[in-house]
Amino acid sequence: MVKDVDGRKISRATLETYRFRAIELRKKKWEVNEIAESFGLHRSSVSRWFTQHKRGGEEALKTKKAKGARPKLEKKEVEKILSCIRKPATEFGFETPLWDCKKIQQLIKKECKTQMHVSNVWRMLISWNFTSQIPTKNALEENEEEVKKWLEEEWPKIKAHARRWRAIIYFLDECGVSLIPVMGKTWAPKGETPVIKVTGHKGGICVTSAVSPVGRMIFRIEKEKVSGTVHIEFLEQMIKNHPRRKIIVIEDKAPAHIARIVKEFVEENKRKFAMYFLPSYAPKLNPDEQTWKHLKQHKLKAHQAQNKEELKDLVFAKMKSIQKSQKVIKSFFYEAGIT
Repeated sequence: MVKDVDGRKISRATLETYRFRAIELRKKKWEVNEIAESFGLHRSSVSRWFTQHKRGGEEALKTKKAKGARPKLEKKEVEKILSCIRKPATEFGFETPLWDCKKIQQLIKKECKTQMHVSNVWRMLISWNFTSQIPTKNALEENEEEVKKWLEEEWPKIKAHARRWRAIIYFLDECGVSLIPVMGKTWAPKGETPVIKVTGHKGGICVTSAVSPVGRMIFRIEKEKVSGTVHIEFLEQMIKNHPRRKIIVIEDKAPAHIARIVKEFVEENKRKFAMYFLPSYAPKLNPDEQTWKHLKQHKLKAHQAQNKEELKDLVFAKMKSIQKSQKVIKSFFYEAGIT
């Protein structure tokens, strides 16, 4: 006699095949015991199949998807939580605006009177197509109305000026690059956090660059702190790079940019040079900000420079590689919404 097999160990698809085969064998006058023994199952299981078939036909023998556990949150509660976490967490009494699983767990308990484990909150967020992301930073002082006004009024005015002059437009900015690098992610065995050695020395260098919507870049590694005089030196370099072109420069209102000697320089060169300013605390309008993001988070990620000289050589090489890619430079303008 064949020992009965535990049906729970047989796949659902296989059991469905057994059920339909059992009906065929029954039509051929096989006994219930014979059918059960041929499948290695208990006769009560086979008898139950015949009863199901008698009551519901072939549809009753088909494998049905398990319903699973009842969701802890109703549809209205899910919509409520989704609406909440699209707003800053500070609006719901938390100290910082960022949402994490623990905060969302507390929010669910407060708003829906439901206790949920943090791991289930994580799985729920994944099912909602949420991902863990690093938010973009905006200055608290930024005036959205001024930004909108600049885009709607000042930017068309600048483009019209450039068309009249047949000038090339440049967005200009400076940035500090630290000896301590931005660290990215790497693969490693679970529980074995890798250690990357970097210099413990503090310090860095300053870089000035200007990018154009046509995909051009001019840059320079500064030897000293940027002042009005140093800024003029860079503007003169731009003019030398375009001896037969008129130039329009757009930059922020940093002290070095609005110094008296800079204003005098612009006035002296007004026949072929013009300068416009971005609204205060609106770095996102400057595509050159994307240059620094690309440089630090991609080109210099986990860099191994040990001192300023090594860092200067490395930054120069990486900026050169960016300078050679018109496609990359043009993408900075799409990121900033300036086209």
